[in-house]
Amino acid sequence: MTQVVTTAGAIVISTNGCSTAPTERRNCALVLFIVVLQLISMSISQEETPAIGSFAYWVLVGLAGLLPLTAASALLKTLFGRARMLLLFGLTAGAWHLMAGDMRAVLQLGLIVWVLAWISSDRGRIGEKDLVWIYIALVAIGFGVWLLTDLNKWGIVPGTTVDEYGVWRVSFFPNIANTAILSLAVVLILTRTAAAARAHPIVLGVALYFVIFSFVRTALIALVMYGAMRWWLSVRRSSRRAVFWVALLVGIGINVALASSVFVIDYAQQFPLFSRLFLRDESGLTPDEIYQQLYRPWLWWQQLTLFVTSPSLMGWGAFDFAEMQIEELNVGTTPTGNEAILTRLLATYGLPALLFMFYLIARLWHSARSGDIWACACFPSIILLMMQWGNIFHPADPNGTVFMLILVHGSKAILLPSEFVVVQHGAGRPRSAASDHQI
Repeated sequence: MTQVVTTAGAIVISTNGCSTAPTERRNCALVLFIVVLQLISMSISQEETPAIGSFAYWVLVGLAGLLPLTAASALLKTLFGRARMLLLFGLTAGAWHLMAGDMRAVLQLGLIVWVLAWISSDRGRIGEKDLVWIYIALVAIGFGVWLLTDLNKWGIVPGTTVDEYGVWRVSFFPNIANTAILSLAVVLILTRTAAAARAHPIVLGVALYFVIFSFVRTALIALVMYGAMRWWLSVRRSSRRAVFWVALLVGIGINVALASSVFVIDYAQQFPLFSRLFLRDESGLTPDEIYQQLYRPWLWWQQLTLFVTSPSLMGWGAFDFAEMQIEELNVGTTPTGNEAILTRLLATYGLPALLFMFYLIARLWHSARSGDIWACACFPSIILLMMQWGNIFHPADPNGTVFMLILVHGSKAILLPSEFVVVQHGAGRPRSAASDHQI
């Protein structure tokens, strides 16, 4: 049922059930994209990744390439509008590596810009209930996979995981990182408003359970950061400019702190809870062993070194990190170098990659200016994920898609069936009502 109420200068349209305004209709292509990619992730074990040229690989890349065509006009409008920095990134880096004959780098860059422009467009919205039902279905499927197959080596409850993986860790995905990161996204979205938390308390509790007991330390740190930022921004009535700078500096600062935290961790490892949460239940480690466990600070330094030594600071294009690394951290291992997307982009595409980062900062400024406290509170945690689990921000990854929706749209990325839509007199299309969280 739809109710139309005329107020001074505007028409307010209230919808319930599944009815939505024309510009806020369900993005079925985006829902399909996330569902299919999550189901493929459910079929991949902890040690596997889709091999290039495999059936799963072509499904992932094919969906990422084709589904944005369902919103081609909105995508192109976005590229020539608010996402101009993405377009410039694609054109400058693409032209350089095309002239160098590196077609693989050009194609990878094209897919990154193409999918992110789709996510950034006006059609880049997804329903809260859609995400909740996807999560419920995945937990149920994951339980079945754990019960009926040997694909998932993790337990669903603490104490049921095989010893070599850490008996107290839990996961409903065969890959524990997918469990922790998707559950973190669900926690962020369901705490966006008090109404969302009250509407889905069991799902919120399940998501918190999997974030905490998966013991994926990046997800735990991101959760703590989000909670602290949300509390701080809620109690401190700061200016919008101040909110922007706090979110940006915390996002940068947490990664700087982690890069220089070896000696703090060396002291804190004596506490059992700290050791379990952040050192995989190990203690008595030397500073070198702690550095090896952290891994990311070493990776950042390697990739920044590759960037500053690249021809004309334009990056090395598509390269094998194991062959390009300056030194080995763990002899005998073959790191992929995809765990930190921002420094990886610098090493691959050079200076133009700064435009990608400026675009993210511009979207943070937009969220702060519009008074979206929730989006600003999420920003540092998502930047942390980019620098710790950057491989999830591959254009064909469903979890990265959800986090990018939050980054580029803030609260407006999540649609509610009962959400009000406001149409200004003389305007061509309706717009969403203001967020519940205004500064």
